[in-house]
Amino acid sequence: MEILRILDELEVLFKGSRKLPLGYGTIVDADRFLDRLDKIRAILPEDIMHAKLVINEKDRIVHEAYEEAQKYVEKSQDTVAKLVEDNEITRAARITADEIIANAEEMAKEIRRDANEYAESILIHMEIVLKKAVETVNQGKFEIREGLENDDY
Repeated sequence: MEILRILDELEVLFKGSRKLPLGYGTIVDADRFLDRLDKIRAILPEDIMHAKLVINEKDRIVHEAYEEAQKYVEKSQDTVAKLVEDNEITRAARITADEIIANAEEMAKEIRRDANEYAESILIHMEIVLKKAVETVNQGKFEIREGLENDDY
């Protein structure tokens, strides 16, 4: 991901910066640091849109699973209605219909679960990326403030 590369650049920029005496701070190239922050700000909306697309795709998959389950249920009901003529056939039809309904419900449940797990994993990843970005920004702001407070000019 582009944002992770930029965060790595910020880390390298920070680690490669000159330390102030007695460990009271670090001098960071403000232009380079702010340039990286601008890039992060430009990329974040793209990543957020990607997360929204993933959620929309999950919703679409869940909706399709529900529709498919409904089709199975309707098909089962039709099958049962046609086989009502004979008691033995009716009993067999009920068993078959119950199995079809159970299979359809299980399939729909599994599809919903998989879609939710996928969406959650994407959102967890996005949360980690965004937390790292916020931490880097906060660390940069802190270092800039420290540099201003300890400025010997």
